[in-house]
Amino acid sequence: MTMKKILPGLLCSMLFAGMSVMSTQAEEIEECTITFAYWGSGAEQAAIEASLETFQEAYPQITVNAMHIPEEDFLVKINSMIAAGEPLDISYSASWKCQFGEEGLIYNFYDLAENDPDLAPENYLDTCWWMWSETESAGPIMANVTPSLMYNADIISEAGIEVPTTTEEAWSWDEFVEIAQQLTLDAEGRNAADPDFDPNNIVQYGVMFAPSWNTYMPFVYSNGGGYLSEDGTEFGLCEDAAAEVLQNFADLINVYHVAPTSIASNSMPAAASAIASGQAAFYLDGSWNHLDLAEAECSWGVGVLPISENYTTYLDGGSLIIYKSTEHLDATLALYKWITDPESSEEITEMFRTIWMPVQKEYYEDAEKLEFWASEEFPARPEGFQEACVDATLENLTVATEINVKNFNEIDTLVSSALDEVFSGSKTAKDAMEQVKTSVDPLVEGTYNGERS
Repeated sequence: MTMKKILPGLLCSMLFAGMSVMSTQAEEIEECTITFAYWGSGAEQAAIEASLETFQEAYPQITVNAMHIPEEDFLVKINSMIAAGEPLDISYSASWKCQFGEEGLIYNFYDLAENDPDLAPENYLDTCWWMWSETESAGPIMANVTPSLMYNADIISEAGIEVPTTTEEAWSWDEFVEIAQQLTLDAEGRNAADPDFDPNNIVQYGVMFAPSWNTYMPFVYSNGGGYLSEDGTEFGLCEDAAAEVLQNFADLINVYHVAPTSIASNSMPAAASAIASGQAAFYLDGSWNHLDLAEAECSWGVGVLPISENYTTYLDGGSLIIYKSTEHLDATLALYKWITDPESSEEITEMFRTIWMPVQKEYYEDAEKLEFWASEEFPARPEGFQEACVDATLENLTVATEINVKNFNEIDTLVSSALDEVFSGSKTAKDAMEQVKTSVDPLVEGTYNGERS
């Protein structure tokens, strides 16, 4: 699939016209080199590299020194560059950006927006802000993603099961488990509800899920729980409402045998490949997987999360941060706008039609702009995408956990390690979370917006 196949000719003309305007503005920027650090899959890296080439054609006096760093190594590399005094202008970021803000390493986005109407805060969705105080922000999410229920449509059809709804009339968790049992098969073709089912010889799983906060927190919120306690002074996942959800996910693996163990997962392909190859029927994870599913060219779809009551979810994503160490703020802001503008270039447009979702309100409120990036004619926007991933999310938004919880990185490292024992079946969720609470509570400092998260 190429970008030219899905990008209408008229739009190409509009984009190139927009680039002419940008080139005129570029005359005001002096010749310089700026450093941009980012992570991403091979597809994202290729798109970013291609878009940077187009950016430099529009701004010929700006040279971008682009550094692709694996996400797991990113913070270590950035910290080493800062310690060494190496130039850094703009980068991707995760929740550690708020600490950078508190330490004075990055610009307060609100200061940058004061004299730039393109960056006016009212242009953006309300829940997309990374804050480190009531008046200081690392900026809005650069591109949204959202929790997503993805599925192999052929597997579900062959089993005579209706595909999940794209409206809020979602399955309950118990209904989801029953369906996952029907879709989990052993080598003899018996499903997981069959008393003779062999859990040691599974050839098709009903569900795979990413064992992270992105996946389980919508269910925790919807069940009345939180990552922190009601008053934000203590760890919250040990409370009954949250522990029940975590146990439900562990039971998919160890009780119902409808999801692979960590050992089984190690021998399976990546989730999109597992869905495409028929090794799994459902996958619970982020919408960033939609591009991989589209490129797999299998019959797939999306539905609302299996939450029948109190549907709660969020948009999430890192933000581009601008470092105070930059000596070329105008050039850096030009790159910031380029990457976050869904219409800046063919390459960036393609990102917003596959992996990313916009953060600007107009791309949700204006029907034409919504179709521009979310048309279900695009391979990564299957039928029902606008209901299941746009409408259902916008109508039930809360602030994403990692955006709101202070010291989230440090806390979640401890929580993730404790959950390994839950998902392996060696501890109950209640016991594991109560034990890790002793280590987590000293790190709890509430939330950035003052509300429970």
